[in-house]
Amino acid sequence: MGLFKPSRLAHAHCHVPCGIYDPTFAINAAETVAKMVEQLLAMEVPSPDASSAEKIKFHHDLERRVVNKEEHAKTCKYELLDVLWTQYFKPEHLERWPDLHEKFHRAGHLCTQNMQNIDAALAQELLDLTKEIGEIFAASKS
Repeated sequence: MGLFKPSRLAHAHCHVPCGIYDPTFAINAAETVAKMVEQLLAMEVPSPDASSAEKIKFHHDLERRVVNKEEHAKTCKYELLDVLWTQYFKPEHLERWPDLHEKFHRAGHLCTQNMQNIDAALAQELLDLTKEIGEIFAASKS
């Protein structure tokens, strides 16, 4: 048999029972979504008589923030649903926090809504709920 040759590119979270779980990644992503929404809402559309360079810069800055917002909303969704919900939380956690399923369900929908919209209230709701799930995670460790 030949030698094992590893892939050139690898992605993780590992999806093996490593036992390393941390809501910080989801919280950071939700914070980024909220910050991008804040910045997008603060942007001023250039006047019709603005220079081409000003218009191009505006569209460039707009697109970068939208892409960043959507990527972080996807990251938040992955960290919450694929990592914490499906790998960490167990039936005994549902006994202690009976509304946990609803919290994750709502958080998943908020991630999607934040990909689809630029809405400060939705971004803040996602951040608040992600932090709340992080607090439940911390309590579950004790």
